[in-house]
Amino acid sequence: MVRFLIQAALLLLVAFFAFTKGGRPERHVAFILLGLFLANIAYAALIGRWTVYEGIPWFRVILDLTGFALILAVALRADRWWPLWVSGVQLLAVLAHLLRAVDASVPPLVYAVMERWPFWIAIVMTGMGTLSYHRRERIGSPN
Repeated sequence: MVRFLIQAALLLLVAFFAFTKGGRPERHVAFILLGLFLANIAYAALIGRWTVYEGIPWFRVILDLTGFALILAVALRADRWWPLWVSGVQLLAVLAHLLRAVDASVPPLVYAVMERWPFWIAIVMTGMGTLSYHRRERIGSPN
C-alpha cells in the first residue's frame, strides 16, 4: 500500500507540474498516465481486488497496449525526445505480457515487476521532460 501511495503522489505531482508548466506533449502524456492509473483503480474497485499475477491480467494487457498506442501517437507528433522514451518503457510493459503469454513459467513476482516498473519510469521521464521543457522556455523567454 505504501508503494501505491508513493506512486499516486508522484504521479499527481508530475501531472500537476505538466499541466501548469508543460507544453502540449507534456500535458497529453500526463493525462494518459493519469487515465491509465485511474482506470486501474476503477477496475480494482469494480472486481474487489488488485491485479493478481498468477495468470495473465487481460484488463492490464488492454490498458498497457492502449497506453503504448496513445503515448506513441503523442511521441510521433511531438518535437521532444522524451515521449519516445516513455513509449519505449510502455512497450516494455506490453512485452512483459507477451513474454508471460509465451512462457507461463515466468514467476508471478518477476512478471509483476516487469509489468509495473515501466510505469514508474514513465512517470519520472514525464517529470524530467516537463522540467526540460520548462527550463528551455524560461531561458528562451525575453523576461
